Amino acid sequence: MTAELSQDTVTAWLERFCAEVIAAESHLNELDSATGDGEHGSNLSQGAAAVQALLRNAAFTDVQEQLSAVAMALVNSVGGASGALYGTFFLRLSDVGEGRTALDLAGLREGLGSALDGIRELGGSAPGDKTLVDAIHPAVTVLQSLDTRSCGLVKALGRAAAAAEEGRDATAGMVARMGRGSYVGDRSRGHVDAGATSMALLFRCLHASAEAAAA
Repeated sequence: MTAELSQDTVTAWLERFCAEVIAAESHLNELDSATGDGEHGSNLSQGAAAVQALLRNAAFTDVQEQLSAVAMALVNSVGGASGALYGTFFLRLSDVGEGRTALDLAGLREGLGSALDGIRELGGSAPGDKTLVDAIHPAVTVLQSLDTRSCGLVKALGRAAAAAEEGRDATAGMVARMGRGSYVGDRSRGHVDAGATSMALLFRCLHASAEAAAA
């Protein structure tokens, strides 16, 4: 049973997510065009390319240094709110990696909970507002409900990823209350949120990378 995510697995997670975001650029833009400016995929893809370059050209002493560097790469390269939100995600998650070259389930649970808090503080959004919070909140809730002594890391991350995807899908029935989507009111209903989609993808890539490392 895999008990930790090594720093190499964290790198694999980041690389997988970057590749998936770039591949999904058009899809994310299409989702965003229904309620926003239609640039979520393009903006996030710019950040993904910057993170790919960072991972190719840098070495990190611990997980904190690695994830904080990713955070800054995103902040400096992603336009719109996405750069600040995803930058906050990785910066808050990095705090649990200080002096560590691996993250266990307890550390991930703490770090992801802090990431959720940071995103909510920055954006002022709550569950049900039709934002990326609707994906990360259920994922963190699932992780915090698990008994870390009896649930393995891969299984726990699989449950978190499934919860994030359920949260993503639920945004289709919501009316946007934050950002550009709030300007269109009831017309935002019926569309899956682009930010929730990319956040769910981040959790699915985390699970897939942990699963591959355990194989």
